[in-house]
Order: sequence, then C-alpha cells, then structure tokens
Amino acid sequence: MLGATRAIIRRLRHGPTLPSWPWSLELLVGAFRAASFTGVDHLELLAPGPRGLPRRRARTRGPLREEQVDLDGVPATRFTPRDRDPDGPTRTLLYLHGGGFVSGSVQFERRPARDHARTTGCDTYSIEYRLAPRHPYPAALDDAVRAYRALLDRGADPARTLLFGGSAGAGLALSLLLRARDEGLPMPAGAAVVWPYADFTFSGPSIETNADIDLLPLRDLAPKWRAAYLGDHDPTDPLVSPALAELHGLPPLLIVAGGVRKPCCPARNSWPSTHGRPASRRG
Repeated sequence: MLGATRAIIRRLRHGPTLPSWPWSLELLVGAFRAASFTGVDHLELLAPGPRGLPRRRARTRGPLREEQVDLDGVPATRFTPRDRDPDGPTRTLLYLHGGGFVSGSVQFERRPARDHARTTGCDTYSIEYRLAPRHPYPAALDDAVRAYRALLDRGADPARTLLFGGSAGAGLALSLLLRARDEGLPMPAGAAVVWPYADFTFSGPSIETNADIDLLPLRDLAPKWRAAYLGDHDPTDPLVSPALAELHGLPPLLIVAGGVRKPCCPARNSWPSTHGRPASRRG
C-alpha cells in the first residue's frame, strides 16, 4: 500500500515515469518494488522449507494431465497434453522458474508452465530446485542437472527436448547447458530464455540506466541476492554468470531481453521489465 501511495505522489509531482505509462502500471510497479524491498532483508523467509519427495497423484484439468513426479530426488510437476498422439514422438520441455535464486516455486509459475505445455504440445516438467540462502550455489544448478539427467534416463529424446526459463530460471538454463556440455551429456535441441539473470558481476549498464523503470529495483536487490546465492564464490565463474561464458558447443538459443534506456532519450515502452524489456507482451 505504501508503495502505491508513493507512486501516486511521485506521478502527481513529476508526471508519469515513462510517457506511455498509465496510472495502473505506475501503481503496479510502485507496489511491486516496495514489496521487493520489504522481502530482501528476510530472504530466509521467502524460500520454502525442507522439501520431501512429491506425492504420487495425478489429476486431469482441461486439456492437460497434471502429476507430481520425482526426477532423481528433485520434485517436479509434469503437465502432459491430453490430446497428444500416444504413438507419436514425445517432445519434452524442462521449465525452470524465476525468483532471483532466493524465491519462486513451481506453484507460483504453475499457470505459465501449463500454458507452455498446452501451446507447445510438450510434456512439460517444472522442477522445484533448491533456493538460497538455505541452499546456496551450486544447489540449484545441481538440481537442474540432476533433473535433466533423470529426464534422459526416463527416455526423453534430447533432440526433442527444450529448456525454458525466465529471469533466474533463464540464467539457470544457460548454466545447465554449460554443465551438460562440459560433462559430455547429450545436448537438448535448444533453449528459450527470457530476460536472463545471467551476470552476477552486474557489469551491464542497464543496472543503472533502467533503475527507475525496472519492475524490480535490481540496483538495490541484486547485491543482496548475490550474497545469498554465491556467498564467497567468484561471481565471474561462467557457471554462475553464463553471460561471461564461452558459448561454443551450445544448441540454438532464443534470448528475449531488452535494451538500455538512454538518459537523454527515454524508452517509449509501456511494459516494465526485470532486466530490460521483453520483445513483446507475450514474451
């Protein structure tokens, strides 16, 4: 509520943050940024408690069958299109949720995971990887690699397997590809990553130039997320900052990111972002 109030006062005094922003977007960004500041000093409360293996149950909702599965100790929810040809080749999507490596969950991103399964026709596995600060690096990456190995062991064809992630999940997908390459695992057909959180050195200029328009106040949040996730680990390690990695040998990548807002030429865009802005509202 306080964030929305501040957004109202700021807009009345100085006008819209961007010329194209309506009141509703101004209030949304203000409230979201305020909530982010509230939670950043209590990161240990954002992550779920100790996880157990998923319960073996399944249910059908609309065009999808949904069930809890165990991918070598990594809990996951599997979304299977009901109208998929049972005799046809199976396509697989490994979905990695976002949340700065300190928050987020399968349940929080359940709807987009379902949408991906429905629109792509893939068997979609959304995994509950471990979160910092309770489980710092490399826990999340270890879980992602373990889940990918388990999918291969279950018969997933790497040539018909894709990775998807947004924000921290996007960075994790890139790190997973690097680990798979270095460990000699069969590579998936490709990956789609949306506004990847992939540089823990924060060397890009958008951390400053987009500070007032990003949905998340990364200039203030990112250093605390880094401390929680990395501890004393080197932030230039390509497995934690894949934006700094040598990407040879990786499969095709679709990277949806944003530009840098120039102080002298404000971006005329009505959609806020976390690391820039997506190419379209549909991502």
